[in-house]
Amino acid sequence: MTKFLALITPEQAKEFHDQYNPKNMLPLSYWQKRAKLKARCFVCGQPVWKWGQTDMCFTCTTGEADASDDYELA
Repeated sequence: MTKFLALITPEQAKEFHDQYNPKNMLPLSYWQKRAKLKARCFVCGQPVWKWGQTDMCFTCTTGEADASDDYELA
């Protein structure tokens, strides 16, 4: 199973982020706004990777083509 295809909710995104970034906790409203993004990657034009917080697609953000170990925000 690929995690990238298993979408996570804004609530789960906040929980994951806060767990690994306790000094930089973001409000739930931030994750809810990211979930509604319809933006395109400014490098290649693909849909942005909402979980990545860079406003780029997964490949442009990470330099990897395989997203099977990464989540996406629903």
